[in-house]
Amino acid sequence: MRRSIVTEAVELDSRVFVFDMDDTLYLERDFARSGFAAVGDLLAHRFDQAAFAQVCFDLLDRGERGNIFDLALREIGVDPEDRLIADLVAAYRRHTPTIRMCDDAQRFLDQLGEAPTGLISDGPSRTQAAKVVALGLEGRIDHIILTGAWPEGYGKPHPRAFERIQQLTGFAASEIAYIADNAAKDFVAPNRLGWQTVQIMRKDRIHTGSPPSPDHAAMHVVASFDEISISADLRLT
Repeated sequence: MRRSIVTEAVELDSRVFVFDMDDTLYLERDFARSGFAAVGDLLAHRFDQAAFAQVCFDLLDRGERGNIFDLALREIGVDPEDRLIADLVAAYRRHTPTIRMCDDAQRFLDQLGEAPTGLISDGPSRTQAAKVVALGLEGRIDHIILTGAWPEGYGKPHPRAFERIQQLTGFAASEIAYIADNAAKDFVAPNRLGWQTVQIMRKDRIHTGSPPSPDHAAMHVVASFDEISISADLRLT
């Protein structure tokens, strides 16, 4: 059960804005729906692909995560062989996603003008890169770091990506804001570096977002980018 979150509008005086991607700039469940449809197409010669995709999505809504394909195949009476599962996971990760940026995220990016921006996202680099392209972020975000391209162990909460962004922008830690959704891993490193941190708790998010300790909690919690304002002098740049 998701905890009850009280959010409030916040004004940021940051000079640099860094974002997570999944459930921050777009809804991750939209990627899941797109991926389940692609996997269903792969299995069209065996059974009703639309029905299979819907079973997967229903399992996601019920809180299932790592073994959705195993459970979905059993539910429709198919033996979830290891080779078959591997093929389905590969199809899910490699498909061209049908996703779009959330309207509030679009509005927020539009008002940033020439302010330096960054993106830090975990997950398989090929999958995350396809999302970047689908969302049109290549020409909108200055510094994009997909931690899946690095050796294992450098994903969040490891500080490497945050330190790299700080180095690339050249701004002081206190002038950088990080906006993300998952308090289990997103905010520990930037909090320790002295960044401003904002957790966005979208209604249709996948993760509960609860911080496991005070060190994991963001400085501010909002439900939408529309609750974040930026300083007037930044809007004039």
